[in-house]
Amino acid sequence: MDNLEQLIDTLLMKIESPVNQAKRNLPAPRITSYLENLGWVQYFQYDMNDFFNDAAFNCEMQLKQKLCQFERFDDDTMLDANISASTGMYFEYTLFGMSVKHQSDGVPLIQNDHPLTKAADLSLLSRHDFYTTGDMPRVFQLWDELRIISKGRLNVIFPTWGRGPLDLAIQLRGYEQFIDDTRERPQFVHDLMRYIIEERMRWWDSYCKHFNTPNRGAGIADDWLYVPFISPAIFQDFVFPYYLELEKYHGNIGGIHSCGDKVPFFKLFEELKGLGGHEVNHWTDLEAAVRNSSPDKHLGIAILNADFLLATKEEMEAELRRIKTLCEGRHYSVTASSIEKIHDDFEDDIRQGQIWIEIAKKVLRG
Repeated sequence: MDNLEQLIDTLLMKIESPVNQAKRNLPAPRITSYLENLGWVQYFQYDMNDFFNDAAFNCEMQLKQKLCQFERFDDDTMLDANISASTGMYFEYTLFGMSVKHQSDGVPLIQNDHPLTKAADLSLLSRHDFYTTGDMPRVFQLWDELRIISKGRLNVIFPTWGRGPLDLAIQLRGYEQFIDDTRERPQFVHDLMRYIIEERMRWWDSYCKHFNTPNRGAGIADDWLYVPFISPAIFQDFVFPYYLELEKYHGNIGGIHSCGDKVPFFKLFEELKGLGGHEVNHWTDLEAAVRNSSPDKHLGIAILNADFLLATKEEMEAELRRIKTLCEGRHYSVTASSIEKIHDDFEDDIRQGQIWIEIAKKVLRG
């Protein structure tokens, strides 16, 4: 515990440091870089299961990661006193009866044989309980323990439901079955999507009641929202109507995440009145994203980790100049995302990230 106290002391001191406070007023565009959760496991060499199951170790690692990010990457990320009580990126799956485990290196192992996979029958699903279903008891336990350990000196964030209905439907049903359903059982697809968003809204109602807060703002994470796996027609007919309902419930949808190319959906996304911008991940053509988005929409551009971890300085600069030219006159940000171990020595990967930040500042703010 003494080590944790020292780490918290160091964190709070560095939060107030001139270097950190100066990041409040940096010029656009925002330039960031980060290690993927799998990258932190590689860097500090720990077992992800220990991270999720041991609150003291969890707190220690979160603090060390925040301090490492601040000390080793001179990007625009501001140091803060927030830590998370997350038990993994997919806790929502457990609310539908699916198991989610993790390999020691952090890779999630998600159940892919839910009873719904074998039969298109909603009676196979059970309504969740905010306190007792799936990972919720673990989330509450970790949240309580982190608050006790940190003695009120840190802001412990309770994880919230952001997983989208498409992602959950495909995980429950299976990809091939889901696609077949859109042709052969379209009403079942609509019934399933409605069931999922009703569960999400029920969860948020319970969350707001438990924490006595009116704030239920959220985004949507639908990893399967990816052309060609999901066509624009399937999205428009079977998914987007439920995005509109979620927008009405939440007040606005702040952002939409997926693991693939979303450009063909941008025009529909922009019917969501509260959407401030688009995620332009490394599977997305930036020229197409600029061409198909309103000029007032922010573009959050993520560069594929291999594209900067293995790039020369000249290649980094050329790509950043291309981004600057394409995004001239509009709001955008750039991140070198998901740093993990690619070279034999992890320090070579860290150095590549540091070089990228230096060049990005010169090119994008020059």
